[in-house]
Amino acid sequence: MATTNHELRPARGGDTKRKILAAAMALYARRGVKGTGLAAIGQAAGVTHAGVLYHFGSSHELLLAVLDERDRRFWRETAPHWHGRSGLAALRQLPRLAEWNRENFELAKLFTILEAENLDADDEAHGYFLARRRRVRGRVQRAIEEGQQRGEIRADIDAVVKADEAVAFMDGAQLNAMLDPTVDIVAIFASYTDALIAQLAVARGVPAGKPRRRPRARKNP
Repeated sequence: MATTNHELRPARGGDTKRKILAAAMALYARRGVKGTGLAAIGQAAGVTHAGVLYHFGSSHELLLAVLDERDRRFWRETAPHWHGRSGLAALRQLPRLAEWNRENFELAKLFTILEAENLDADDEAHGYFLARRRRVRGRVQRAIEEGQQRGEIRADIDAVVKADEAVAFMDGAQLNAMLDPTVDIVAIFASYTDALIAQLAVARGVPAGKPRRRPRARKNP
C-alpha cells in the first residue's frame, strides 16, 4: 500500500512536547519547581523558553502535566496488583508499591519533592496532592471496610483512622528512603504490612462483630 509523505514524517510537535516533559520531570526531581525556571527546562529539552510555553501554555500547566505523567506511570504499573482484590488480600499488596518506588527512584523522588513544595493551601498544586492523598486513603479504607463486611477484619477497627495511618506510614517511609539510601524500603513496607494484617485480622474462632460507625459531625447551632 502506498504511503504519503505526511505519513512518513515523524510527529515533531509530539516529540518536542515529550522532550520538554521529560526535561521538566528530571529537573523538578533535582531542584523542585521553585528552583527550576522554564528557560532551564527549555535548554535541557533543546527548545527556547517560548517553545516551552507554546507546548504547555504556562508553568502551571507544565507542572500538572508532570504530575499526570508520573501518576499515569505509577497507576499503570501498580494497578494490576490491586485489581480484583479486596480486604486483607488487597492490603497485602502494599509492599508492591515500595518495589515500584525502589525501581523508579527518580519518579518517587519527583513526587516527594513536589508534594513537599505544595503543603500550603495557596500553593499551585496543593489541591492536586490533597485530592490524590484522599483517593489513596479511600482505597485503603474501602479495603478495610470490605474485609469487615466479609468478617475477616475486626469490626472494632476504625477504617478511616487506619487508612490515614497507612498513608502516613507510606509517606514517611518514602521520605526516609530518600534521605538514607541504606534504608530498605521494601523490607520496612513488608514489616509494616505484616503488623497491620496481624492487627486487623479476626482471630480464628472469634466473631467479627458489627463494623463500628463513625459518629456524625455535629452541626453548629
